[in-house]
Amino acid sequence: MPFEFNPQAKCPLFNKYLQRVLPDEDCRKVLAEYLGYIFVNNLKLEKALILYGSGANGKSVFFEVVNAILGDENICNYSLQNLTKYDSYQRAELSNKLLNYASEINGKLEASIFKQLGSGEPVEARQIYGKPFVMRGYAKLMFNCNDLPKEVEQTNAFFRRFIIIPFNQTIPEAEQDPELAKKIISSELSGVFNWVLDGLKRILEQKKFTQSTIVREQVEAYRKESDSVAMFIDEEGYSPAVNESVLLKSLFDAYKVYCNENGYRVCSSKTFSGRLKALGFESKRQEHGYVVYAKK
Repeated sequence: MPFEFNPQAKCPLFNKYLQRVLPDEDCRKVLAEYLGYIFVNNLKLEKALILYGSGANGKSVFFEVVNAILGDENICNYSLQNLTKYDSYQRAELSNKLLNYASEINGKLEASIFKQLGSGEPVEARQIYGKPFVMRGYAKLMFNCNDLPKEVEQTNAFFRRFIIIPFNQTIPEAEQDPELAKKIISSELSGVFNWVLDGLKRILEQKKFTQSTIVREQVEAYRKESDSVAMFIDEEGYSPAVNESVLLKSLFDAYKVYCNENGYRVCSSKTFSGRLKALGFESKRQEHGYVVYAKK
């Protein structure tokens, strides 16, 4: 590690910062536990950590501090999209690293590869001009993001791999200190590392992350908001019906308009039908085409 370890070191400036940007104690515990988790190979918790929120909320300070603690030899910074591409060369760079911590999430991710990476399962990788190989014992995943990926796989296997911690405290400009990360890095890294070690001790004792109501609610909210069909049904006021129906094609056309107006990626008509069924809507083939039993 790129600092002198002192088991007695404190980090008052870091603690003050963290309490300001993350008021919930359980969220702070989970954050420390995840950074402790990156040092453990024999505890399979199958989680990726997302720090979520837009604006002046302190995520960038945390990003700089974590990068400073671990050093270039132990951390990499590739986007989730690049890591999950089937032909990705960046995925191989996770080998022999403790953590991949990227400052943003953009674009589409491949769910099947993400689930492998999030679980720490053996996964195929290759370096430029190198032969493919099966990668084991690679970096854990952590990301900052202003916007979560939309229109993703709607399965428990996908969403259970997320820990989402909201950074939703906007710091007024008068209170912002552009030198804060440098101040913490220059004087408190050993103390911050002791904070991480406290998280490591908890996770080894608990064999799981601290249960946080806020984290659970964030994941559930993401699940709903990433399902463009559920959002369409909810916002347009549709509910299941027994005697009233609408043409599936007409409903799908209205859904496409909704997605275009709100910036969602349109799913296929087959996926649309499957999502409707999962939401409790029955459909039936009639002479003029499939209908969905729904009302507004």
